Amino acid sequence: MNASESPITLETLNTEEMMERIPTLVYLSLVMIIGIPGNALVILIYFGSLWKLEGSHWTFIRTITIVDFLICIIIIPFEFYQQTHQLTFYAESACKSFKVISVHLSAMASLLLVMMSANRMYRIWWPLKVPLSSRQALVSVIILGIFVTAVSWPEGKLSGINLKQRKHNITGYDCGLEDRYKRTIYPFAYSVVLLVGFVLCVSSLITMYAIIWNKLRKKDYFRSTSSAHSQIEIPVESSVQTVVLEDESSVSNNKTVSQKIKGKFSGSSTKSLQRQRNTSQRNRESRKVTKIAFVISIAFILSYLPFITVKMVSSLSKGQYMSDSFIEAIIPILSRCFLLNNIINPFVYVCLDQTFLIQCKRVLLCRHRCNLY
Repeated sequence: MNASESPITLETLNTEEMMERIPTLVYLSLVMIIGIPGNALVILIYFGSLWKLEGSHWTFIRTITIVDFLICIIIIPFEFYQQTHQLTFYAESACKSFKVISVHLSAMASLLLVMMSANRMYRIWWPLKVPLSSRQALVSVIILGIFVTAVSWPEGKLSGINLKQRKHNITGYDCGLEDRYKRTIYPFAYSVVLLVGFVLCVSSLITMYAIIWNKLRKKDYFRSTSSAHSQIEIPVESSVQTVVLEDESSVSNNKTVSQKIKGKFSGSSTKSLQRQRNTSQRNRESRKVTKIAFVISIAFILSYLPFITVKMVSSLSKGQYMSDSFIEAIIPILSRCFLLNNIINPFVYVCLDQTFLIQCKRVLLCRHRCNLY
């Protein structure tokens, strides 16, 4: 080594590692910048002005929003810190804790989406049965949280400080798989369990929405055919005109009968029209809720497909990828594409829920006016 060359230290090597992960750091920064204010706005609206929306669907929506917000303020900053400390991560307890929380929140978000979709399928397949109440949905969420806690617990046992040997006999410290479990079957078995779980979530969502689509298609066909055969109007005036006046002395009595007939027909037609309007409004609301759940599920599937693909390829190749700078830069991003699922929901609500859009405008305009004063 020349005297002019600076000595190679662990911090120098860590900086080199960090520079290679600039694309991943930019990606995580963008996700965090978009996700935190977006989910905070959703929480402000659904727990504020739209708190009056009741039902199991809105309980699931609010819970998913909380989970998404926690991922944006806990998991993504942890991922960012880990990417910048690939060789200088010394806090083992923090490593274990954040790894468990990461698995817990990711699994919770996935299974909540499955529960919400199953609830939509139940409401569409059996519309006359008693729907799941908000309280029952909340109890289901609590039970799910306990189950996910049990599933994510092994991650804390397997995670820890991973020693990395670098050039010049320098040892780095990374948050990953603990060294004592590297030569055991436990990490592989646990990864397979999580991977199979995510694949089952994706498969169940595809199956449920295929069933929902088929049921709605049949309902639309039945409604269109039945309405075509039942468009028989009863003219009120003709019914009144069938009253025959036999005698001049009975004119006043027949006028009274005529008014009663008119009142009866107009009252029944008004009630029928009101029932039709209420039914139409409920159908529109149900379709809007189903459309929102469907789009959120599609976003979940698309965001998790790269993650599942990377995990499968990694398992088959035992973690060995082609030695290419582009692949080395893109693999960390692809394996974290599932984070997009936690920031896209606010955009879905804005595009598909007119009530939510109106409340967003009110909140943002109110904040703008407050800043002006």
